[in-house]
Amino acid sequence: MNPLLISVLSFATFMAASLVGLWLGRALPETQLTDRNRDLVKEARRMLVALASLTLGLIIASASTSFEQRNTEVEASAAKIIALDAALSKYGPQAHESREMLRGIVLRGVERIEIAAHDGFNTEKTRRGIGVNKLQLKLLELAPQNERESWLRANALTLTNELGAFRWLKYAGSDGSIQWPFLAILIFWLCGVFASYGVVAPHNAMSVATLTIVALSMAMAIHLTLDLDTPNRGLIQMSSAPLQMALAQIGPVAP
Repeated sequence: MNPLLISVLSFATFMAASLVGLWLGRALPETQLTDRNRDLVKEARRMLVALASLTLGLIIASASTSFEQRNTEVEASAAKIIALDAALSKYGPQAHESREMLRGIVLRGVERIEIAAHDGFNTEKTRRGIGVNKLQLKLLELAPQNERESWLRANALTLTNELGAFRWLKYAGSDGSIQWPFLAILIFWLCGVFASYGVVAPHNAMSVATLTIVALSMAMAIHLTLDLDTPNRGLIQMSSAPLQMALAQIGPVAP
């Protein structure tokens, strides 16, 4: 989903519903706008507001969970990268090439996050893996000479398995977790709310200005929610700072 496009379309839809409500408020005869009918409209609006609030809360919770999971995975990746480099460093000169490969993986991970921030994950560069599987094959080529080296290699393989399981390294699941039916239903309910406001609102510039501000605020809320659900680009982005910190800590591999 494109958060900016959807928010703009939502704003246009809310304004259209508001204008339709204002038109109905003027076009309907007075017999249709009795106090009892106005009370009915208000009660229906309260129900729609409650449903929309519940749905928006569920969407925000889903987006927040997705964002936190992705950031947590990056932070955990940085910790495992540091631990993996330490294990390979203790292994000795035989693991020199593996450490070089690990450093390359971190560099490509930072590059992937930066590319996704501008173009999203739907690019050829982000579809490709960043070399975790090749690193595992390289580790399997190590020939331990004692129990210490056997333990270090096993520990390194375990860390690479855990590192390769993180979702942010993969193309799958990068477009967010919010399903479009939830969003479509939410927008439909909000259109009903804005139409009901338009029906009972007075016909003056202040009413139009108020409805415009509220419609813009709701569109901005939808935009921020979708932006939170796709932390690869937009205003709220997944940070590469943990990987850059790990890269600085492991430093260049000494020959």
